[in-house]
Amino acid sequence: MTKLLILTYHAVDMRPSVISVSPEQFEQQMATLAMHQLHGTSLATALDYRDQHGVFPENSVVLSFDDGYLDLMDNVLPVLRDLDFTATVFVASDMVGMDANQAHYANADFDRDLLGWDHLEILLKYGFEIGSHTLSHPRLPQLSDSEAEYELAQSSRNLQQRLQVSIDSLAYPYGDVNRAVKETASRFYKHACGTELGRNALEPDLFNLKRVDTYYLKNPKAFSRLCSGGLEAYLRFRQYARRLKQLVN
Repeated sequence: MTKLLILTYHAVDMRPSVISVSPEQFEQQMATLAMHQLHGTSLATALDYRDQHGVFPENSVVLSFDDGYLDLMDNVLPVLRDLDFTATVFVASDMVGMDANQAHYANADFDRDLLGWDHLEILLKYGFEIGSHTLSHPRLPQLSDSEAEYELAQSSRNLQQRLQVSIDSLAYPYGDVNRAVKETASRFYKHACGTELGRNALEPDLFNLKRVDTYYLKNPKAFSRLCSGGLEAYLRFRQYARRLKQLVN
């Protein structure tokens, strides 16, 4: 396979939020993947396969979950386990195990309970990959070089020491990244995800991998078209609109 699709999820719950997909929608989307004979896998698995074979694994889609919300245990794990899918879960290592109030105090953009270390160990047993989302989920380009390095390096160390696994994958908080951040990230990780919309070619920018946020795919027909290899023009339009909004702001 010469193109890799990475899907981005955050919360799977009933909140009317831009980061939420309902449990029913999520289950339907995973069923649609299976109907199209696509297999949900982790980022490390897909990229390791590419390194070994020169192509991405056939009929595979990377499932990624940012922030590490606790709802994953009830609303995601059982669905993926039944389909024999895996995924990559990106966690801010200093925030692991916080309840909603603690998380909100640490970072005002968080307002949900987060996965604990015992939950991460369960996910590992089911073949999931745990990746880094830094220590405290800051906007990395706004930090000094030394602060950004500490966020990236120490998160990797913390996760490796606590979970006793290699931490190969990173997701930039908010998708915020610049050249300096990418160069620093490359010293501690094998690859990193941004938020640019689209599919990844065989020779992608490994430190700004494209993903497709499922916020744009709540319509079942749109999700099915994406699974069939479509929506390229739509993704380009959404990415253009996103860049225009960033310039205005």
